[in-house]
Amino acid sequence: MNGGDRAVTVTIPATDGVPLAGCEYRPGPDVRYDLLVLPGIGVPQRLFRHLGAWFAERQVRVVTVDYRGVGASRLAAALRTTARLSTWASRDAVGALRFVEETGNGAPVVLLGHSFGGQAIGFSAEFRRVAAAILVGAQFGQARHWDGLGRVKVAAYWNLILPAATALFEVVPSWTGLGTPLPRGAAEEWARWGRTRDWLLPHVPGAEALYAGFDRPLRAYATLDDPIAPPRAVAELLRYFRATSVERVDLAPSDLGLERLGHFGLFRPGVERLWHEFLEYGSRHAEGTPGRGSRGGTPAVPG
Repeated sequence: MNGGDRAVTVTIPATDGVPLAGCEYRPGPDVRYDLLVLPGIGVPQRLFRHLGAWFAERQVRVVTVDYRGVGASRLAAALRTTARLSTWASRDAVGALRFVEETGNGAPVVLLGHSFGGQAIGFSAEFRRVAAAILVGAQFGQARHWDGLGRVKVAAYWNLILPAATALFEVVPSWTGLGTPLPRGAAEEWARWGRTRDWLLPHVPGAEALYAGFDRPLRAYATLDDPIAPPRAVAELLRYFRATSVERVDLAPSDLGLERLGHFGLFRPGVERLWHEFLEYGSRHAEGTPGRGSRGGTPAVPG
C-alpha cells in the first residue's frame, strides 16, 4: 500500500473474530487523536491512503479498514455469506473502533465516515464513545432524492440491475456499476434498502433510536456534483440525528478551485485546504475529551 513509510498493514478482528485487512498510518510520539476511517460500500481502503499519510504527518494516527469480502479482506467461500451491510456496520466497523481504542495510546477517537461509513453510526451505541464524527457523502439512497434521469437510473439500479446481478453471481462484478466486486449478500441487502421508503430503518431494529441518541459533535459534508450522495440524500440521513447539533457543509467544486469533486474527490490530493478543516475540527473536539484506551463508557449494543 502507498502512503510512505508511515503506513503499516495490520489485522483488525471484527467482533465475531473475522480477520479484516487494515492499515495504520503512524505519526510521531505526540498523538493529537486517533482517526478511524470507515469506507463506503465497495470502497477499498486504499482510497484513503493520501489522507492517511497527510494526517500522520500532522500527529494524527489514522486507521483504515476493508470490510469483509471487499478489497484486501477477501473471504473463503464458506464465510462469504456473512458479508452483508448489516455485518459490516455491526461487526466490522465496531471491531475497527475497538481495535483503534485498544492499540492506541489512549488518545480520543474521531470518526470519519464516508458514505455507508456514516450510516454505520445507527448500528451500535459504541460509536457514542468517539469524540466527534465527520461524515462525507453519508446519505440515505432512496431514488426520490434524485431528479430527472438520475432518479430513473437509481430506481433501475435498486429494482433491476442489482437484483439481476445477485441472481446470477455469487460475487457481483464491478462492471455492474459498483466499481469493485461486491459479495452477493451485501448487494442484496443494499438493493432491499433502496426499494424501501425509509432505507435501512425498517430492516435494522433500533437504528432510528441509535441515530437519535448519538450525542457527539457531528459535521457532514455534501458535494453538489455527487451523483451517489446528492445533498437531499445527505439531508435525509442527517434529520435522524436529534441529540446533537449537526454542522452541514455543502461544497461546489469551484469552492476548492476544482472542476469536479463527485463522491470521492474529498479524499484525493488537491483538497488539502479541506483536510485542514477536518484536522482542526477533530483537534477542537478531541481536546479535553478523556482518552478511551479501553471499552468503558457508553454501554454497547451487541454486534
